[in-house]
Amino acid sequence: MAKLTKREDNYSQWYNELVVKADLAENSEVRGCMVIKPYGYSIWEKMQAALDKMFKDTGHSNAYFPLFVPKSLFEAEEKNAEGFAKECAVVTHYRLKNDPNNKRQAHCR
Repeated sequence: MAKLTKREDNYSQWYNELVVKADLAENSEVRGCMVIKPYGYSIWEKMQAALDKMFKDTGHSNAYFPLFVPKSLFEAEEKNAEGFAKECAVVTHYRLKNDPNNKRQAHCR
């Protein structure tokens, strides 16, 4: 079995290797996305429950934020994204159609 990258050498690479080798998640067919597997999701649920208790014990409430952010707002905050990857998924269409050449895949029109 190959050794993990040292955490102090490259934290991001170490973390990703650890998650995959521990079978917590795997890369999906969508670039930049991972499928969280049962053990990984179980850890997430435990973390969420612990955080929820801490929030409520201090009188705070949970909130959810949108998954999709309008491009105009993202561009307005570009100065705050310095140091992050210059990649972003942009949704330009909302109606998916089946691709007659590939029954598993959908495409935008």
